[in-house]
Amino acid sequence: MISRAAGLLLVLSFSVPSLCAGEWRYSVGDELGYSTNIARTAENEIDEFTNALRVGFRYEENTIDLEGSVGVNLEHLSYLSGVFEDETRSYLNADLKWSLLQGRLFWIVEDTLSIEPVLTRQAWTPGNVQQTNVLSTGPTLSYRFDSTTRVTVDMRYMNSYAEETTEFNSNRWYLGTSLIQESSLLTDVSANMTWSSVDFNNAEADDYQQIGLFAAWDKQYGRSGLRMELGGLGINFASGGDEYGPYARLVWNRLISSASRFTMGFNHGFADAAQQVSGRSRATPVTSNIISSQVYTNSELELLYRTEWARSVLETGVNYQKQEFLSSSDLDQHLINIRIVWSKGFGGSMSTDLGISYARTVYELDNRNDDTVSPFWGIFFQRSARLSYSFRTEWESRDSSVDSSDYSDLMVFAAVSYRR
Repeated sequence: MISRAAGLLLVLSFSVPSLCAGEWRYSVGDELGYSTNIARTAENEIDEFTNALRVGFRYEENTIDLEGSVGVNLEHLSYLSGVFEDETRSYLNADLKWSLLQGRLFWIVEDTLSIEPVLTRQAWTPGNVQQTNVLSTGPTLSYRFDSTTRVTVDMRYMNSYAEETTEFNSNRWYLGTSLIQESSLLTDVSANMTWSSVDFNNAEADDYQQIGLFAAWDKQYGRSGLRMELGGLGINFASGGDEYGPYARLVWNRLISSASRFTMGFNHGFADAAQQVSGRSRATPVTSNIISSQVYTNSELELLYRTEWARSVLETGVNYQKQEFLSSSDLDQHLINIRIVWSKGFGGSMSTDLGISYARTVYELDNRNDDTVSPFWGIFFQRSARLSYSFRTEWESRDSSVDSSDYSDLMVFAAVSYRR
């Protein structure tokens, strides 16, 4: 499944690229893979060769009328032994901002089309994946009263879709307004209100309305930037009952040097899977969450560090989440993800990366713990401006307190890509 907006952009990119002043990029690639344990099982392992044919395009623009980008990728995955059925997958990421009235009225489109697991407690395997999509669109109005005071109003329609987990499917309306006082060029103080109404397609899912009130403070000083939000949230469910809780958000950016920077983020408040993927610019991927209609209290801490030297880049990230579900504590979970990647460029248009990722999930139900470790290595050759080759290998191992969920898998991939 690919969204209508993505399909229209794909047609326009090939037929009338002159309509837009931005940059169009096209790519065609083929990847042959091998897995020693494609079903991620502790016993009766199945080795499998796969072939992935990919086509894609990306459009980017940064002008006075349009800012943002949209990228679409289509993938046909073939399992060469025939043990699993072939699949066609679609991916889209769009973040576009049209200026309808310069400096005052904008139209926003955000869309995330991806592949996510059906059963979160099981490994990502053929048969346990589904197409999901979260689309958000609507106007943003900004009006300035004087040189230091302005108001913004955001209105959005949001649609969430999952191919298998239909209780995730919903239609939403969102309204947010902010009164902002600019005390200096580098400091803003604001009062904010948000309201949203969620209508699930599944009759058994519990529709709800949510309102939020919070104050925010933005400060730029030296090499650092800080934003703080503090307030409260309230939810009214259609089935009856209200829930109230605090809301807090903190983002701190620090430019350590011209080659190094550090980011820390903290969030606490009510959320659900659709909000998690679309509500923030650095939303945690929905693969870390249960695809459902359930509302939970989410506490999240994220630390990111990046440094560059001598054609090398080191990136590290730590993300922790605690999810406490309002309707059933059996769904509660703690998640931690750590990723370290070192990339190195060499002469002759060759580069390599080496890294490791670690994930730990603790489930309230049956006190299950899953620890997954994935070291990986890859090498990339840029043969020309259009043609490139790559080779990648990854080993993935899960150690679970449920012995039947333990597995180890070695994956090897070789790819050829052509960009026009």
